[in-house]
Amino acid sequence: MTTSSQTYKELSIPFSKETFDCIDEVMREMHLPYYLVGANAIALELLKKGVKPSPGTKDIDFAVMIPSKDEYENISTALEGKEFNRVSTPFNFYSEKFNIVIDLLPFGELEENYTINFNERRADLHLLGFKEVMEEAIPVYIEDKIANIPPLAGMVILKLIAWNDRPEIRFDDLPDILKIIEHYYDFAWDEIVNRRLCKTVILPVFCLVERK
Repeated sequence: MTTSSQTYKELSIPFSKETFDCIDEVMREMHLPYYLVGANAIALELLKKGVKPSPGTKDIDFAVMIPSKDEYENISTALEGKEFNRVSTPFNFYSEKFNIVIDLLPFGELEENYTINFNERRADLHLLGFKEVMEEAIPVYIEDKIANIPPLAGMVILKLIAWNDRPEIRFDDLPDILKIIEHYYDFAWDEIVNRRLCKTVILPVFCLVERK
């Protein structure tokens, strides 16, 4: 079920629409599913309750499920044709035109022990949990596009894994997790209440009936 629409302006990232247009066009041409992850995915979800995103980020993180490195190379070539060029690592792309960075994180059949190895120094990409979390992805309208994002609980899992992998450089993960926790009850109140009701009322009554 698709949730309410947000706007690129609300994300507070310059040229975010142009970036989404580039990604969406490439992925549609190749018939590949893709997902918005990271801080911007969290921002889209929190915006539904009027919680404004943290300012400052010029990175947009996408995850794409692909079967092979050749497929990833095809995506990379297509992005380079749209003036997004690879920089420090094979999964980072920078657009000088938009002054924005894309992290394109491949996962799926090409993983080996939850890791993508690009055969370049310090270019291993650890993707534990991506496949499982993306199975519960939520479609969210952002103007004329649909962004598939992980549920908030899944975002916490991915953030914890990423932080645990490289805590010395992952400075934003724990504050992002704290922000989710701070607002989680606003989003999941009905589910939380129903589960508590089931545990404290419905299940005991059912067990009593069964015993009789």
